[in-house]
Amino acid sequence: MAETEAAWAMLTDNGLGPDQLGALLTEAVGDGSNKVSAVTPKVIGTGQVGENVRCSLTWTVSSDELPSSVVVKMASSDPTSRAAAEATRTYVREVGFYRDVAGSVTIRIPAAYHVSEERDQNRFVLVMEDITPARVGDQLSGCGLAEATMAVQAAADLHGSTWGRADELAALDWVDSPTEERAAERTGLFDMVFPGFVDRYRERLTADELAFGQWLSANYQTWQEARLEPQCLIHGDFRLDNMLFGTTGEAPPITTVDWQTPSLGYGLSDVAYFLSGSLEADELATNEPALLGTYRGRLAEQGVTLSEEQVWRDYRLAAPGGYVMAVIASQLVGQTERGDDMFMVMAKGAAAQALRVDTAGLLD
Repeated sequence: MAETEAAWAMLTDNGLGPDQLGALLTEAVGDGSNKVSAVTPKVIGTGQVGENVRCSLTWTVSSDELPSSVVVKMASSDPTSRAAAEATRTYVREVGFYRDVAGSVTIRIPAAYHVSEERDQNRFVLVMEDITPARVGDQLSGCGLAEATMAVQAAADLHGSTWGRADELAALDWVDSPTEERAAERTGLFDMVFPGFVDRYRERLTADELAFGQWLSANYQTWQEARLEPQCLIHGDFRLDNMLFGTTGEAPPITTVDWQTPSLGYGLSDVAYFLSGSLEADELATNEPALLGTYRGRLAEQGVTLSEEQVWRDYRLAAPGGYVMAVIASQLVGQTERGDDMFMVMAKGAAAQALRVDTAGLLD
């Protein structure tokens, strides 16, 4: 009962009381002659910025043709996270992705039944396909090589289907393009929040990890400016917590969710970010060539040809991404114990990766 009450509180906070939600779902998912007669909601996920509620549906006439459940995603009820979402336009981006781009990408994503936003109120509602039976990836536990391979292939599907579309995508008001001005803005943001990151996590970081962060802070704008030529649309937070792995043949092998941070950029940014936070350093070093070869091959299947040298150069350049996300996100969203643990996995993995592949050597 308490779980249901908590879910209804989230829904109501976003203007979706029982009557409103039932009517919305009937229109979004129904077949015109059948109505949602009852909704049983349950909070799911561990999102730092948005909130997800699985809604089990009862129809006036039982039907195997209509979904028995959907996922409703909404704005966070946490004031800090909600303010961060407004500042970084994460809600605007997710709505924009599902509205404008989702239909043209080959990466497997949940189908969207309803997409709406109240931009002036910093609110949105997404009604999405419930991917089941599936297991949510766990950033804290990491994954094995088989799941890492699937993720790398999924990244290539996103990048390959948007490669060469930079001008088209940049015309959308929610898509950021890398520019010198934006590089300067992001440098200013990193410089502003990095001291707070160090103060909070100093005792959990090794001397090498702290030194890497200090190097990154000193070279952040140079690093940004080395990545100004966009190749494709990137997810921007491509990690295990944002992936669903099918547990039987009834669900897709891998589905990518949480499209709150897409932008134009380097495809290998998603790959390096994912691998540094998902595989142990030794396992990654051993399997890195094969995984990058898988990515390159999957792109080639979609008509995008990259040399081994370019893939390796882009991967080396992208390696600090997990550290950057840990620094910035940890200081913008509400603090939780799991969030702290997750940011440490990201920062430590990215520091180890960037030091091993010598990202600094590319900027000398």
